[in-house]
Amino acid sequence: MIYEERCIQLKGGVLDEYLDWAVHRLWPTLESKGADPVCLLNGLIGASSDELLWIIGFKDYSAWESCQWTIAGKAKSQKPRNWIASEAVNLMMPSPYRPVGPVAIDERRAVYGARRWWIHPEDWSEFNRLSHDGVWPAMDYMGHHVIGQFRHAATTSPLEVLNLAGYDDVAHWHATRSPEKHDVPDALRDLLTALGRERNQLVQKSLVCLMRAHWPD
Repeated sequence: MIYEERCIQLKGGVLDEYLDWAVHRLWPTLESKGADPVCLLNGLIGASSDELLWIIGFKDYSAWESCQWTIAGKAKSQKPRNWIASEAVNLMMPSPYRPVGPVAIDERRAVYGARRWWIHPEDWSEFNRLSHDGVWPAMDYMGHHVIGQFRHAATTSPLEVLNLAGYDDVAHWHATRSPEKHDVPDALRDLLTALGRERNQLVQKSLVCLMRAHWPD
């Protein structure tokens, strides 16, 4: 699988129209073409509400290429292009751990932390191991759920990594910052502390914004 990260800046006043079209028209159309929409998010904290993020999976490059006009629109005067001020796309490679397939209904969350790290490209495998073995078990215990961790397909220095972790709401995100207050088992807390520290040592810089998720019915 390869994944597309599509970052969209909408024109003012068109968010509701775009979301209605994207969730009820574009999402099922992509699925009918064999694509795997992972999520559609828009800014909540740290990004404006008119900033959108799509992650869409495709079985290979040819499948990705065949869907481009479907996503972008064929005519400049028609939707969605008449709603979009600008957009940028990156091809992404997934972590070997997540995603594991289409996001199940019980794994969907209302709010996502879109966290980006920059690391040395040779640290990608170790970064994923430390995430999977050390950080995610304690966080999952508190109800968060990572639907995917990705890197840019191109190898660059530094290498950009994107993690999408879901929460019930903003308060839930805040609560998971303090695992010692949530009866996380000692073994999981110890892993989070030790391997989380190791992972942090691989990071050159990071940033996070909270985004609202939009799911089909």
